[in-house]
Amino acid sequence: MKKVVCLSIALACMMTANPAAAEKTGYVNDRVLAQKSTALQGLQMQRERIAAVLKSDVENEARKIFEKKQKLEEESAKMSRTDLAKRLDEIDKEEQDLKARAQAAAVELQKNFLDAVVSYKEKAIQPVIKTLADENDFDAVLDASNAFYIEKGLDVTDEAVARVNKKMPKLDLKKVTLAKSKKSK
Repeated sequence: MKKVVCLSIALACMMTANPAAAEKTGYVNDRVLAQKSTALQGLQMQRERIAAVLKSDVENEARKIFEKKQKLEEESAKMSRTDLAKRLDEIDKEEQDLKARAQAAAVELQKNFLDAVVSYKEKAIQPVIKTLADENDFDAVLDASNAFYIEKGLDVTDEAVARVNKKMPKLDLKKVTLAKSKKSK
């Protein structure tokens, strides 16, 4: 008897529940938003260009160091062991300095890229998603790529892409160079 009463109460509650009070969820496909974002695509191209310049600079400096080694090898027969050891140490220090500067530049480039992405998310994506949520009376906006089913009209990806691209069409990535370390100045 208790089970029947509890079941009846539960059914009555479900039937009288206010359907308007139910949560309304919107969806945006995060991957599509990133792929169609003009700012993010431009940012990626900037990162690739900067990385290519850094690689070229490292290769040029490495070539110069290699040439110094070759020249030293040719001159080594005419030098004292002390002078030879001193010059080898100098070249080794140049190599180590180049490796350290290359690593520091790569880390700085990645940091600048991530900072730009976070700024973009905070200044463009989140405000646009909030506006879309308000306009559509969404209680939440979730990533559409994780949903099994989305009712028509709840996926606002295309509108989000258009608005985000309008709000922030471009991002600038801070330049990174293969700067001389303080030790080598």
